[in-house]
Amino acid sequence: MSTFTLSTTQKNKPLLLSKGVSYTIDKTTNDKTYWKCEDARKLKCKGRVHTNNTNTILLHENDSHNHNGSAVSTEIRLFEEKVRDRAMNCNEATQTVIDNCLVNLSDNAIGRLPSFKHV
Repeated sequence: MSTFTLSTTQKNKPLLLSKGVSYTIDKTTNDKTYWKCEDARKLKCKGRVHTNNTNTILLHENDSHNHNGSAVSTEIRLFEEKVRDRAMNCNEATQTVIDNCLVNLSDNAIGRLPSFKHV
């Protein structure tokens, strides 16, 4: 099974990131959480993953995506989450928040970031 990272959406909903693809919760039971590709509606993507109820182990992975995943998109998403978190929880200037979050970001991800006046 592949590795994954848990994150949150802009609306603070759980998000699972794996192989450059983002998944949102589809259904939860006592022993499993079922995740669907974030593009399930928009692109009619059939990609799915299942995790245990604590979201620590990937139990099943259906790679039937009709689009390619992007590691850079995942990296940007994690950057945006870090910026949101620091902005909410730290008493730092905007430029300091952005500078601290840019650490360890790849050149490809930095190139795809929006202009900082839009962040």
